[in-house]
Amino acid sequence: MNGTAALIAVLQVLIVIVGVGGGWWLLNAVTSFDDHHELWERANWGYLVQRIGFVAVQVIGVSSLIGHNLTSWGSLVWVGGGIVWATVLAVLGLWITDWMILRTRTTPFGALNAVPLSVGLVRLGFYLGLALIVRATFVGHAPELAMSLLSIAVFTVAGIAGLIIASFLHSLVSHGNLRTAVVAGGETEGLESAAVLTAVGLILYGAMAGDFTTWPESLAGFGTALGVAYVGLYVARYLIDWFVLTGQCTLKTIHAQQQRGAAALLAFLLVMVALPISAVVNLYIE
Repeated sequence: MNGTAALIAVLQVLIVIVGVGGGWWLLNAVTSFDDHHELWERANWGYLVQRIGFVAVQVIGVSSLIGHNLTSWGSLVWVGGGIVWATVLAVLGLWITDWMILRTRTTPFGALNAVPLSVGLVRLGFYLGLALIVRATFVGHAPELAMSLLSIAVFTVAGIAGLIIASFLHSLVSHGNLRTAVVAGGETEGLESAAVLTAVGLILYGAMAGDFTTWPESLAGFGTALGVAYVGLYVARYLIDWFVLTGQCTLKTIHAQQQRGAAALLAFLLVMVALPISAVVNLYIE
């Protein structure tokens, strides 16, 4: 790596650091409560996981641009634009998850510290899935700049729609009213929902990351990956129930008895299952 390439790489990283710092400061500025007190003195986990998710969208979302095209100063524009785009999507994520979970108008910034941990976990899962989708849209090349920007916008919207659909489907296959349980503070429901959203984002990453081909091929590949994600995860969910969650810990008892350890294991295994599925999707779906 020559001196110019090294300088560009350093500047790319600095842009991300400044972007993350700016986003952190912005959230501190728009909230009416004392963020320092909520995060570090009160140890408000529900608020903390939301802030972690916000940063994840920014950093993971633009990570595929770091180290890319180090021979061109124009790469700095892409990184700068990417961090702004990711930040805007993270803010939109607050509204989207409110609609998904609470079915109410947007939670005011001044009330983010009152969100229970269960809702914060679902928001974190959505953010992690969104971060992977944003990262995937920046991977690969398109024939021209206009097509590149259009494909980023289209597949970002498609990916967000996929996450929303995943949330509703998961509510349908779960025992009881999952959404109501999350709103009421059900942390096991929040953990599982977060895992499903993260896992779907991971599988979609496998389908979306790569060079843009044609619209029919790209959209068909995306749709196929979405179907694989839904079917594969729910098959895995029941296999985990049969072979891992034995004895007094099952899909029926985890939420009814708020068995957090079993819920955490289920969440971890769902994301782990998504890793090989994502790899296969990346290899065989255009």
